[in-house]
Amino acid sequence: MQAVLSIYLKSLLISAVFVIIVSGIYMLGVISRSYNQPKNVRQNRIFDILLIDILTIPVLSFAVVAVLIILKAR
Repeated sequence: MQAVLSIYLKSLLISAVFVIIVSGIYMLGVISRSYNQPKNVRQNRIFDILLIDILTIPVLSFAVVAVLIILKAR
């Protein structure tokens, strides 16, 4: 049971780091392109990106769990 939990926590960390890096790059692009827009519009886009991150990390972590289990079985 602890082995499965450790694999899941590793995958959660991997997916969180990956999603944070990708969304950080995307946020920089959104902020630089929408500099002339009002602050509320930029803030809403950033909140949308954060919400997408919160929903994406657990789903991606299960995919990473599958890959880690396959790699561990080898």
